[in-house]
Amino acid sequence: FGEVYGELDGLGRGEIMERLLRRYRENNDGVRKMIRVNGTYVNEELREAIMNQLVQWRRNHKKNTRPSINAESYMILRSPVEFEQKNSNNAKQAAKKLASHRRLWDLAQIALKEVDAKFAENFSALAVTYGFRGSPHIDKQNTAPFYGMSLGSFPDGEGGVCVEVDAFTVCQVNTKNRLGKIDGRFPHWVAPYVEGKERYSLIYYSTW
Repeated sequence: FGEVYGELDGLGRGEIMERLLRRYRENNDGVRKMIRVNGTYVNEELREAIMNQLVQWRRNHKKNTRPSINAESYMILRSPVEFEQKNSNNAKQAAKKLASHRRLWDLAQIALKEVDAKFAENFSALAVTYGFRGSPHIDKQNTAPFYGMSLGSFPDGEGGVCVEVDAFTVCQVNTKNRLGKIDGRFPHWVAPYVEGKERYSLIYYSTW
């Protein structure tokens, strides 16, 4: 935006954000170019099996374990590769959690293998969510792009994953019944979808 670093250094976060928003308003009234792409369809039989597991999970899981994210339920399952060689309390807890949701993990991995077999064997964790909305953020610990899939009653074409391509361009990836690849090391968020509709999601990511 033509700002000089020396003039920004020392400003508070609120001042910098206000200046950034003003610059956006000055450029095309703050409207950014939107690119829309579709993920790769997951077969219906497999989607239904995953959805059944997600509904069962939601009945017993009402907690958001990542409070910085706007979601009704949020859970992380760790890959066995990450904890099988460890004997810490955290490793034992991760193993216990995975055992409780092993069927969901296995089905999710099968779905990803149909799209990217190599990544399916190497991702380090699976985030399981319900009611995820908005929440722009950056996944600082990720070492590669992630895959995301969303299921539920929300309309196709809504509730996709948006990611900044550059300061003036956003790409919205349609993940409804699909697996889409997104680089979470850039600002990203969930696009709006109809109130009252259900949206579950699976996010496969790697931190190693």
